[in-house]
Order: sequence, then C-alpha cells, then structure tokens
Amino acid sequence: MTTIAPVFPISDLRYKAKKVLELVKEQPIVLTQRGRPRAVLVDYDTYNEMAKRQQALEEARDAFLLQRAQETAQKYVPFEALVRQHEELFNEKLELTSLGKPDV
Repeated sequence: MTTIAPVFPISDLRYKAKKVLELVKEQPIVLTQRGRPRAVLVDYDTYNEMAKRQQALEEARDAFLLQRAQETAQKYVPFEALVRQHEELFNEKLELTSLGKPDV
C-alpha cells in the first residue's frame, strides 16, 4: 500500500517549523515552491537508513558485476562491450566523459 506524503509550501517552514518537524518524524513531507514540488523533507534517521541501503545495493551490484565478469571471462572484451552490457543489464546510461574520449 502506498501512502501519499503530505504537501507543504516552503513558506510553512518559517512559520510552522515545529509542526513540520513533528510530522516529518512519521513520514516524508513534500515541500513546494510556487505550487510545484521542489524537495522532500525526511527525518534524519530515515535519511541515514536510506543512504546505508543505497550504499549496500551499490556494493552488491558491484560485487555481482565482478563475480559475473570473473565467471564469464574467457577472452579480451573491449571496454565499449562492457559498457553496453552494463547498460543493458541495469537499464542505465553510463556517463564516461572523464575517460579521455571526446564529448559527442
């Protein structure tokens, strides 16, 4: 079941900070500016847990990729092929501009 986060204008932080901080202990709050969502406010402990989970997921992904590479390594694979495999496997585009290749 999905719960909808309460929405507050950013100006409420100034005038209703105590109320907002009490509510954020229970669930995230969406902050709006000029009627548009701009940020999500979460409890500090919740944020730390989210950051730890994200790091654990990234480490697990990296370990999986390393294990898969070691299991399937039979011959030289060009770097571009590895990038393509990663993008297909994780459905995410890698930004590799820092590898000395010209930006296209």
